[in-house]
Amino acid sequence: MSTPGRIEGRYYDGQQPAGSAATLVLGGRDAALIGERVAGHFAVRALRVSPRTGNADRFIAFPNGGQLQCADGVLLDRLPHEVKSEGIVAWLEQRVAVAVVCIVFVFAALGAGYVYGLPRVADYAAARIPIETEQGLGAHALAWLDEHGWFGPTEIDKDAETLIRDRFARLHADLPLAAHYRLEFRDAPKIGANAFALPGGTIVITDQMIDAADSLDEVLAVLAHEIGHVERRHTMRHLLRDSATAALVATVTGDAASLSVAVATIPALLARAKYSRDFETEADDFGFALLRRHDISPAAFASLMERLSEKHSFPTNRRA
Repeated sequence: MSTPGRIEGRYYDGQQPAGSAATLVLGGRDAALIGERVAGHFAVRALRVSPRTGNADRFIAFPNGGQLQCADGVLLDRLPHEVKSEGIVAWLEQRVAVAVVCIVFVFAALGAGYVYGLPRVADYAAARIPIETEQGLGAHALAWLDEHGWFGPTEIDKDAETLIRDRFARLHADLPLAAHYRLEFRDAPKIGANAFALPGGTIVITDQMIDAADSLDEVLAVLAHEIGHVERRHTMRHLLRDSATAALVATVTGDAASLSVAVATIPALLARAKYSRDFETEADDFGFALLRRHDISPAAFASLMERLSEKHSFPTNRRA
């Protein structure tokens, strides 16, 4: 323990990792260092004391490169301090309330970036991805789903399939992405009545959804809703947002596995994707306007959704 005129601690010579007990005896302008393996005299003005950082030990630097580690105390205030200021970190450590406010601000900024910034960046990127790139991803996703038993060959009557394809073609004929649409029929007893859009314009509708419809208009209403997802690039925007989140987590945590897993499961994510309420509203508005242009009442969509909901056989996120 330090006493008036004496500062006790451990001396490190800068060459050996282990320190040794030592005492610094302060005189007027001179100081004497006495220890187990060290002895010397120094001018007080040649010494330098490290900045105060909370309750941590401090260091007295000597001209020969050695340092004395010692407890903080008022005696150290008599010695010259390092020229540099204590810095913002030391300043914050002595002002806990300010430090807490700063931490809260940082987390708030990160949260705002995640909630508002990330979607904007993902949407910007999605709008600039070539449709051919999206089509490749969509084709890969559908092939993966087929190979892994999500779907089986459609069992819909060929005449009914031909009629639906014909009316579907008319439905999207004058749209910006008309040339890129592709309608796929699949039997999906495990998934049930459903329809979803893959990147690039591929729309999959299950036999179970067609069986659940009471009319061709109800089938077309479901397809119009999915067309809305395609035209608004919802699938790609949703995928980029999720992928960006995975990349952010992998970057922050250093866990590359989280990113590789996310990429490997993209096909399944596309099939199970739960669009945001905003995306669903956009698809509804687009689909309803499209139906009206083709003299089909939007009520057909509402009727089918209500019936499926009552049967508890349709996903609660209203995927179609």
